Amino acid sequence: MPKVLRVLVRGFWAVDRYLGGNKPPTRFQRFVGRHPLAPAVALGVLVLALAVVPPGTQTVDVEAGFTFGTLLGLTYYLTAIYERARQRRLIRQGIWEPTPPSANPPES
Repeated sequence: MPKVLRVLVRGFWAVDRYLGGNKPPTRFQRFVGRHPLAPAVALGVLVLALAVVPPGTQTVDVEAGFTFGTLLGLTYYLTAIYERARQRRLIRQGIWEPTPPSANPPES
């Protein structure tokens, strides 16, 4: 890895640690780390539905809803990929040890 890129990566993780990135992930963050596409698609479809559902919807509204839904979904997907990388870093550094999904019994 080139020296400049290595410095940028170290700086990025330093900022992440400063902002609380060394804390174990919450239940939702673990889900997003395992399934980054599911919440992104759900959010994109939700934005599209909010643009299409109102009465009197025109073609430009559908196009705008599709565009903004796609952009928001892509942004959320990239955020989920970052969360996956953060969880890998926490495992690699020994800060957090994930439990398999079957190890957490349902609460009744």
